Amino acid sequence: MDSEEELCMDSEEELGMGEADTVAPAAPERQIEEAIGSLESGLARCSKMKEAARPGRGTGDLERRCLDFLEEELRYIVAGLRALSPQHVDEEMTGWLQDLTDVASDLLPRVIDQADLQRDNTLLRRAARFFRCSSHRYPYDLYKLLIAAISFYVLAEHPCRYRHLLQATSRHGLPPQAAEEGGGLLPMGTSYDFPYEIDLPELSMIMFPYGYMFEEDQLVMKWWYEGSLLLPGSDFSRLVSRNVITHAAPNSRRRTNRPDEAETWQWNVHPIQYQFLASKSAEMGFVFTSATLNLLLAAGSSTGHGNEAGQIARRLALHHDDPNIPSLLQEIDLSQTRSLAVSGAVSIEVPLDKFVNLLVLDVEGWENFGDEDLLRICRSKMFFLEYLSIRNTRVSKLPPEINELCRLQSLDASKTQVTEIPFGVFVATRLNRLDLRGTPIRQLTVPKQILRLQDSLRRLLIGGEGMIYSAETATRLPHDIRRFSKLLTLATVDLSEQPASFVKALGDHLVWLEVLAITWSFHQSSDRDYCEALLSSIKRWSWLQSLTIHCGLGCSMEFLGSLSDPPVFFDKFKVTLGRFVGVPQWFHGLRYLSFMQIIVCKQGARDLEILRDLPKLKCLILGLDFIPREAIVIGNEGFPELQRFSIDCPVPWLTFESRAMPKLTYLQLEFHACPTSPISVPSGIKNLSSLTEVALWYNVRYANSSSVKMTVEAVREEVANRRNMTQMISLFINGIEQDDAQEVDEETESTTGAPSGPDAGAEGEAVVEKTTAVVDTEITEA
Repeated sequence: MDSEEELCMDSEEELGMGEADTVAPAAPERQIEEAIGSLESGLARCSKMKEAARPGRGTGDLERRCLDFLEEELRYIVAGLRALSPQHVDEEMTGWLQDLTDVASDLLPRVIDQADLQRDNTLLRRAARFFRCSSHRYPYDLYKLLIAAISFYVLAEHPCRYRHLLQATSRHGLPPQAAEEGGGLLPMGTSYDFPYEIDLPELSMIMFPYGYMFEEDQLVMKWWYEGSLLLPGSDFSRLVSRNVITHAAPNSRRRTNRPDEAETWQWNVHPIQYQFLASKSAEMGFVFTSATLNLLLAAGSSTGHGNEAGQIARRLALHHDDPNIPSLLQEIDLSQTRSLAVSGAVSIEVPLDKFVNLLVLDVEGWENFGDEDLLRICRSKMFFLEYLSIRNTRVSKLPPEINELCRLQSLDASKTQVTEIPFGVFVATRLNRLDLRGTPIRQLTVPKQILRLQDSLRRLLIGGEGMIYSAETATRLPHDIRRFSKLLTLATVDLSEQPASFVKALGDHLVWLEVLAITWSFHQSSDRDYCEALLSSIKRWSWLQSLTIHCGLGCSMEFLGSLSDPPVFFDKFKVTLGRFVGVPQWFHGLRYLSFMQIIVCKQGARDLEILRDLPKLKCLILGLDFIPREAIVIGNEGFPELQRFSIDCPVPWLTFESRAMPKLTYLQLEFHACPTSPISVPSGIKNLSSLTEVALWYNVRYANSSSVKMTVEAVREEVANRRNMTQMISLFINGIEQDDAQEVDEETESTTGAPSGPDAGAEGEAVVEKTTAVVDTEITEA
């Protein structure tokens, strides 16, 4: 189970928000009335509690802030319910109304009564001491009030609100004339007449900049903290099927973007869909961008409602600089904004300290954001902030004041200039995920006092990003890492200089690991104690799903072949540079393995059989450290789900039979300038029925080699045959797309910068070296 889900469940249990008893559904009118009555009762309690507080006392304190936040969310929901027509109360709406009634009538009174400002005169003092002294945990009653406030935010962001409560949305974000004059929308209480039903996950894509490339985990995480996460797997798949999100630029265009890096750079929002969703998001009041923000204000002015109309931007995405943005923001109630994203060259005049009630703040790639701005955020008392991304900014340190973000759960400080991991500044937070990849940090230190952090931290991402081939981009761990016994993700850590006892201790203490990435040295692969220690730990990690090992060049990883009882939930296995004699036998029967990267140095009879029988394998990166004695035949059986296949070998002697690899869309061949014959070239590529892209990679120094020419010509011919069958296949050679598969080899040589004749001389050699650096080829010369 994901840690976010665990935290949410823990919070619900603490608040008594378990599943309600099943009761017979009431009539829609009664359900709406009961929900409104319960919410209004909660509003009255909040108002009474605030009025009872002494004048001038608690204005900036967390209790008062929680009550204000609660009132705003309750009014937001009530306004929507009053616009709800009973005939549109479907099964989903019925469940939501029941949740509203249960939480408002049961949870809310208890939480407010327990946090009564008059009844407990010491509560405010204890809360204040918490922020001054990090060794104190804030009071339990205060914590429950904070959770209750955020719980109503999640209820307010339920898809039902945006799908059915059109008129209410117009009062709280939607331009008023859109509802009053039609504006191309349907009347109150009805759904939008779109080609298909638009869900909140689709509209939330506008929070990313236009053309931005993201990873699936990053998107799902933002969904979660936005309050609109439903079924992340199905939501993501639906966006792909609807062409809302698409693959980024073809992977073969960039030498460093191998198939395994699709996890990081594979997706972006379809350009046409982006414009469509930006318009609809503004109409529904879900997200306002730099371009649509003025529409909200203009709508209020044209109807004469002004601020009375509730010019609220629950979500703001400012990715384009506009000199009018600061003045526009002055006319909006920024305390109502729950999610803010800023990037690019947007003016620093954006008043971050005014967005006091944010739950999500993403300033990734904001050119003007630095250390002083982060400090300003920490001092702004953003008590509700759960997700903060300062990725790819000028930030160089994390200030102690970050402790004041008492609800912070996810911090992304990757690709910054942060030089140390200051665990000490997180001692009073519930930090769940910390991402410091791509920073200069190479040594991790853990202070003696980390309090609740050791219980809350689930994901620690350090070291380099993307492909890692050396310990220079990994981070060393202290022995005290075992104190973080609830870690689920740990990547990428340097084990190359750790004792074998430390490797074994990881398995003894970090028993809940699901994702692990490590470095492994040549010495360790030949030392029996180290090998046994790693095998012992892998056996202990019964929940392990992803294992990545970055080895030294030439490391023998054959000892992993003796692993017995591997983790049954293995989803990803990746070993870079390390060699195996053959595919380990224990891979046979892994039901969930979807990604595999491995190098074998012997052509075994069982290897292909093991690979083809993996039922969920989608991406295979196979290295062959030998010259095949015969063609490697891919038959029409097996590989039922394989979509991406990359093979690196001296001679790509592959034969694809009819109906082979039925779902394969991407084929990559890396080969060397080895002696070959006309028959030992790839064949049958035209039989890959779903193929859309072929990529060839070879050292441009050997562009004139007869073996290279024969291989390229054979692939060109295969691709041309498929194109004649009306199947469009893109062909890339050393990262350059070939517009015509029938182009002559001389043109390929000129585009890659290789000399075109035997007397190329020094000038040609210089061109070759320059081109080699550009495409970053790392193919071993034969």
